[in-house]
Amino acid sequence: MNRFEIEIHLISRTLKFTVACFLFLFTSIIRTTAQTQAVKPEEIILLIGQSNMAGRAALEARDTEIVDNVFLLDSTDRWIPLKNPLNLHSSIRKVKGMQRYNLGYNFSKALSEDGNFSNTGLVVNAKGGTNINQWVPGTHFYQEAIRRGTIAAGTNGKVIATFWLQGESNLGDDDPEFKIYFEKLKSIVLGLRAEFENEQMIFIAAELGKERPENDIFKKMLSRLEDEIPHAATVKAKNTSTYDGTHFDHQSLDTLGFRFYKKFKEYFKKLP
Repeated sequence: MNRFEIEIHLISRTLKFTVACFLFLFTSIIRTTAQTQAVKPEEIILLIGQSNMAGRAALEARDTEIVDNVFLLDSTDRWIPLKNPLNLHSSIRKVKGMQRYNLGYNFSKALSEDGNFSNTGLVVNAKGGTNINQWVPGTHFYQEAIRRGTIAAGTNGKVIATFWLQGESNLGDDDPEFKIYFEKLKSIVLGLRAEFENEQMIFIAAELGKERPENDIFKKMLSRLEDEIPHAATVKAKNTSTYDGTHFDHQSLDTLGFRFYKKFKEYFKKLP
């Protein structure tokens, strides 16, 4: 075999290998897409609130992994593998570049590793800088949460839980003991349960990490949830930290995500 024939042979082998790799990759993508489109999660969890729920911590290399058995409703109302940034698909979000790491990712990893939840879908629909007045029944944000949650549930599914992380924009309110805030939050909980036709929908709110004296009063107000609203609970922000005085850092969001998982599982077991 002369030099020319050898070069032709090598080119041919390289071309065959390249084509084979392309076909394998293309087939894998088609298979994954088909499997994802066929997925119809029946247990839906809604994540709403302001910037800390949207997620402002920087994404790390390990955050690129797809979480098994937990899916995310995308901006076209289709189920996709759960991957970061989760709030990218929010219908009310701020600009794309602001959507970073949020607590839903580590919550989903814990849920996946649990092994008892294999058909769960997340709807993440948060927006930074929002006031609770923008979330009460009848508002655009509230209606979007209802719309997307209803689409996610479809005909056979159910919104089984809503996670809430909001309040930084209300810490300066003229609202002693945040009594007005609590009543508005209660109206959101009861409204969501009525709209989703699930009176036992779990509602879990997280404490804030804001370093202000008013936050201590705000935390006491949130603690009323477990006493006054059935199937409602609070996730503590103890031993967490922020990178700017307001927004939880990556490690703290992981901590909160796992605490949401523990609290959710605790309350899920109590359901009849």
